[in-house]
Amino acid sequence: MRFFSNLPDDEHVPFKFIAADPHVKDVVRYFRPSDYLHSTAVALGGPAIFYAWERYSPSFHPRVLPKILLVQFPFFAACGVLFAAQSTYFRFWGWTENDREVKKWEAESEMRRERDAGKEKWGWQDNDW
Repeated sequence: MRFFSNLPDDEHVPFKFIAADPHVKDVVRYFRPSDYLHSTAVALGGPAIFYAWERYSPSFHPRVLPKILLVQFPFFAACGVLFAAQSTYFRFWGWTENDREVKKWEAESEMRRERDAGKEKWGWQDNDW
């Protein structure tokens, strides 16, 4: 048990707990197709809603609109990635359904154990050069 930690553990979540603080690489690798879809919807939906709103009720000069959209596209793209990462974190912590992630995590853990035991050559080795 962690000292003064608010991260979940096995006893307090409705689904199987995988990892409290997964690496960013693992979070991105465990994205589901729905996460990519939601990320894209946030990334394209934000500027689209702003553009439609500006067309309906303009608050800026029309020449300023492209500059504002150039700032909004990267902002909403980052928001979309964070939104997808949040749903992946929820699955890692066991807050939402995570059967696929548990199976994949256990298979990868087994591969790591075999690699550490020296049974299988996996990844780069010093003598590969």
